[in-house]
Amino acid sequence: MSAALRDVRFSEKNERVVPFPLAGQVNTVRRCASELENIHGDAALQYWKTECRALARNLRALGCSDESISQQVMAFQTEVQVEMMRRYSDRLSAEAEGGYRLP
Repeated sequence: MSAALRDVRFSEKNERVVPFPLAGQVNTVRRCASELENIHGDAALQYWKTECRALARNLRALGCSDESISQQVMAFQTEVQVEMMRRYSDRLSAEAEGGYRLP
């Protein structure tokens, strides 16, 4: 290790990378919810599988365990479902106020 790195107290040990939780990645959650609102059936299933597998691959590349990956992807899936319900509820409220009609 260089003297400069020792001076700023970097550890000589292997450090563990802790990824930001998938469920907290609001932009990704909202993007997936929006996409899933616009596609249905097999196309929606394939989109969802592709997204979740890509997220899992990214976590695996960071060195996360299979158990951690599974927990994170499940929490992410829950957050996407919650976002979809929130968006639907917002549309229902707007419709009740006369400003929007559900398709």
